[in-house]
Amino acid sequence: MCNAEYPPGQTENPYLAARKIYDYIVNEVEYAFMPHYVLWPRADLPESVYVQENKRGDCGAQSMYFSSLCRSLGIPARTAGGFQLFTDSFRGHFWAEFYLPNYGWVPAEASVAQLALYPYDLTAEQRRTFIGYFFANQDSMRCVVQKDTDIPLIPQADSLPLLSLAIQVPTVEYSIPNGEIPGNVFLEYWSMECQRID
Repeated sequence: MCNAEYPPGQTENPYLAARKIYDYIVNEVEYAFMPHYVLWPRADLPESVYVQENKRGDCGAQSMYFSSLCRSLGIPARTAGGFQLFTDSFRGHFWAEFYLPNYGWVPAEASVAQLALYPYDLTAEQRRTFIGYFFANQDSMRCVVQKDTDIPLIPQADSLPLLSLAIQVPTVEYSIPNGEIPGNVFLEYWSMECQRID
C-alpha cells in the first residue's frame, strides 16, 4: 500500500498536495520501463508498490503511483491512457489526473516532465517552466483511450487478459484445441495511423 500524509500544520489543500507528489515523482523516481509481464497477474505486487519500493517506473507505473498517493490523502485520482502523438505515429502512453471540486479532472504528467532533466543546455528556469507546465496543463498531442486502469472489458473477457491495466491495443481471445481460452495481445497483426484533418 502506498501512503502519503500532509505535513503537520499544513492546510489540506489538494492542489498543493498533488503538486508536492508530482514534484517528488519527477525528481525522485527514475524513468525506467516496467517489467509488466513479470508482475502479471498483478494481484501480488501492484505497480504503485513496485515504484514505491524501487523508485523507478515508466509512464504508467509513475501515473499509478501518483494516483495511489493522491488517493491515500483522499484526493480522487485516476490513471488515464491512450496515445501520444509527439511523432508521426501513435505511441502508447499513460498520465495521471486528480479531481478538484469546481474544476474537474486536472492532468499531472510526471514522466513527460522528466524530459527536462536530461538536456545539458537548459537553464534552471527553462527546466522549472517545462516541469511546471505538465502539472495542471496538458498538450494537445494525445488520443485518450481509457480513463483509468484495470477497466473491465465490454463484453467481458472469458479469460484473464494478458495486461489488463492497459487497453491501448486490442485484446483478443481465441480457442485452442484443448478448450482453453487465453487472453493475448496481437501487436504484429494490428496497426493504427493518424492523419491530419484540416
